[in-house]
Amino acid sequence: MFENIHADMMRARRRYIEIRHPIDILRLLWSSNGLQALVIYRLGRWLSNVHHRRFGWAIAAPLYPAYWMLFVIVRKAYGINLEQSADIAAGGLHIYHLGGIEVRNCRIGSRCTIFQQVKLGTAEPKDGGLIIGEGVYIGPHAQICADVSIGDGVTIGAGSVVTQDIPPHCLVLGNPSRIVQRDYDNSAIL
Repeated sequence: MFENIHADMMRARRRYIEIRHPIDILRLLWSSNGLQALVIYRLGRWLSNVHHRRFGWAIAAPLYPAYWMLFVIVRKAYGINLEQSADIAAGGLHIYHLGGIEVRNCRIGSRCTIFQQVKLGTAEPKDGGLIIGEGVYIGPHAQICADVSIGDGVTIGAGSVVTQDIPPHCLVLGNPSRIVQRDYDNSAIL
């Protein structure tokens, strides 16, 4: 859990605060609402893994109420809903703006970026659910509510609704989405 949180913090620090002292970690957590939501998500995943180990219930039982309270606060105050059904890789997600973000029943690779009002995943996954590759940029108000596969390095523009598989390194725009450019390099915007 702590390695994943450290990777998330290193991904978030580029935009906010340079970490030189231990107090900078607290300033980073204070200033990044998306990082707060990710830390709480990671705590929930850790608790569910510890719960299944021998005597893990002794650790998990007193921490579950605190986790659920923090989960509800983040969902209500920030509008960020990172459900435990999502599998987010270490250093996998950077949330730039808060509000209207729902992530469920999906697998997200490392170095992905999402903005506000993004909906990822379906209520009932089929065929393994939504799979998002590494280094994917998802713009504001985009929706990927189908069981599709998004390749590495894909850029999904603002307001796009993705309903089909997307090959790697493409620029996708529109509702319904279409590939506008192939061999697109999104490293500058990540």
